[in-house]
Amino acid sequence: MLPSQLLSMQRYCPQSTDEVSPMITCQTGKINSFLDLPSEIRNAIYELCLLHQGPIRGLFAEDHPVHGLTSGLLRVNKAVHREASSFLYAQNCFDLTDAIQEADVTRLLGKIGCTNAGYIQHIITDFPEFDKLEPENVTLEKNSIDLFRKLKSGCTSLRTLTLSPDSTSEVLLKLDALDYPKVAIEALTLANSLLRSDTFVNDIVIEVYEHSLSGYLKRAMESDGWTIREIEDFEEDWGSVRSYGDGRDLYDDDWDNGYGYSESDDHYDDEYDSDFWRRAGD
Repeated sequence: MLPSQLLSMQRYCPQSTDEVSPMITCQTGKINSFLDLPSEIRNAIYELCLLHQGPIRGLFAEDHPVHGLTSGLLRVNKAVHREASSFLYAQNCFDLTDAIQEADVTRLLGKIGCTNAGYIQHIITDFPEFDKLEPENVTLEKNSIDLFRKLKSGCTSLRTLTLSPDSTSEVLLKLDALDYPKVAIEALTLANSLLRSDTFVNDIVIEVYEHSLSGYLKRAMESDGWTIREIEDFEEDWGSVRSYGDGRDLYDDDWDNGYGYSESDDHYDDEYDSDFWRRAGD
């Protein structure tokens, strides 16, 4: 639903002047609370407030630790919080290229909680790194294996993996420099097995800089079902609408106080929350 439709809803559902029991009356009946609104209207509001333009990054910055993704909307009540959280995590793309090792992913999953991690469907991360690139001896680095396995075990609804242009171009140039196509193709096959194993990932998107991709490597990746997206150069990409913003777009609100969460519920340390979504929703 578009903003114009929200305005239309407002026009046909005027606020009551009854000071004792204010409510909204529209074609579907009386509206006493936010959750009484039709689902398409609630989703339109979530989109306006919680859908970030471009990937969300900076999740691993030491000076801006993230202990929740929030806005004032998430503090309305526990029911709204749960419904809005599913939209927030499922509809946004999360840039995890700052994750250096498995412990980084573990820390992030601990911050957002296993339920919210299970909503995530789209992640940007670095290309897996190789330990050995020799004939009949092609192996991935253990750190990459552990990182991706941890990521996929936590993000159980993951559907799209986008591999960042910096890391991808670096790996592809290294493979091409081997001057041994058989080893390079074996390496890509191994990477594909890692990315698709134990997960329901449908789309693997490879972002590469122009002129960094050899023809035979491109054919090998396409045969594995990867989508290749070539971008012109770092400077132009950085200044485009894909700009991911800076690490200051983080969180600063006490959204879950008093909602009666038990110890078994996902929890957040609200000491580090901030006002990210007030800015993200602009």
